[in-house]
Amino acid sequence: MTMLGLGPLHTRLPLADDTVIEKLFGTVIDQPVIFPPTRIDHERISRSPARSGGRKTAPQTQANQTDTSGNTTASVASANTTVSPDSSTSAPVTPSDNSTAQQNSSTSASSTDVSDNSTASQSSNTSTVSTPVASGNAAAPAAVMGLDSSHLSHNGLSLGFLPDGGDAGGTRQTMADINSAVGQVSSVYGWYGQAVSGTLFDGAQLTAVIDDVKASGAVFQPAVMPVQGWKGLTSSDNSQAVAIAQVMKKFTDQGIPVWLRFAHEMNYYQTDGTYMGNAADFKVGWAAVAAACKSIAPDVKMWWTPNVASAENYAEYEPDDMSTVHLVGIDFYPKSLQTGKEFLDTMKPFHDKYAVDGRMFAIGETGLGYAGTPAERFSWLSQVTAARSEMKNYVSAAWFNYLKDYDYQIVSLKTPSLTSDLKSFLAAS
Repeated sequence: MTMLGLGPLHTRLPLADDTVIEKLFGTVIDQPVIFPPTRIDHERISRSPARSGGRKTAPQTQANQTDTSGNTTASVASANTTVSPDSSTSAPVTPSDNSTAQQNSSTSASSTDVSDNSTASQSSNTSTVSTPVASGNAAAPAAVMGLDSSHLSHNGLSLGFLPDGGDAGGTRQTMADINSAVGQVSSVYGWYGQAVSGTLFDGAQLTAVIDDVKASGAVFQPAVMPVQGWKGLTSSDNSQAVAIAQVMKKFTDQGIPVWLRFAHEMNYYQTDGTYMGNAADFKVGWAAVAAACKSIAPDVKMWWTPNVASAENYAEYEPDDMSTVHLVGIDFYPKSLQTGKEFLDTMKPFHDKYAVDGRMFAIGETGLGYAGTPAERFSWLSQVTAARSEMKNYVSAAWFNYLKDYDYQIVSLKTPSLTSDLKSFLAAS
């Protein structure tokens, strides 16, 4: 089977069989073949580590049909307009996107021309999205971001989960299930959705869980993944950015706090073909989504979460206008536990550099990067929660609670003893 991964310096591992990659991603790296993908709720399979972290390959995409509350493809208004370019936007790039989606549209945009071979048919309603300004985007204190101090926490750190999607070997979980098992209310709720280039994002994967999210009272942390290209995520065409913002608004309109992890782990996923292009594409896409959310769903907090890497790699991918960033964080799945300080040693330099000027630090997802024992999982959780004393702007962490290529879980509906261990952990000071 073809394997892609990162070595310590983010180098590719050799490819063995391109047919598997074609089936999973519709591309053999250099020659994309775009076809309707199969969406799933998560993005974890397993992958080679990036600097002792990381554990998964790219997502397969297309609407998950397991939930009847909205998991079907819907038509979303798109948009196509041009406004003056944001001075912080990076130089234009030319990603190739051969999608042929047919769409009803209503967009807005910024401006920088991008080569795009899509033949999507669109009727357009235009709207102008204003460029973000620093005064409106500096992050507020944690409480203002929607965290409830009465919800699940440990050592003063708000805790939550990415519930098992049930589509990779585990049993489908809701946050209601987890809260009932733990006996406390989760502070944060993570979930995945893929925004396929050339098809306007309808958010079906996210809206399928909106009732569970609202009932949970948690901060919603959607990871929206721009797969197969950056069409509609540029300064000359922000139609996909507008569609993403419109989906976020469905949540904020119901009073649900939203921290948007747009293009999370971009520094990894651009190496395995899940995200196309390069850092410049990401930066332009980030600016487009931040501007759209500021205009359409201003309560959304933009959350920048690269995969664990080097300081130089983080700098390459940091948004050009950091005033559009409300929260920062790193996705980290350690490949071994040796020193007891893996978390702090990895996170503190990033925290100290980027969690400044009102920005908060939060972990979007974590767990072990290997098939560890329950004791090892709780040892890692102990590191994750103990670090707050050394990182003053560290406000929350979410555990990847999946049974997948191996068992990541610390809450299990089928193994009550594991959940009992978590309760004991939480009870200890």
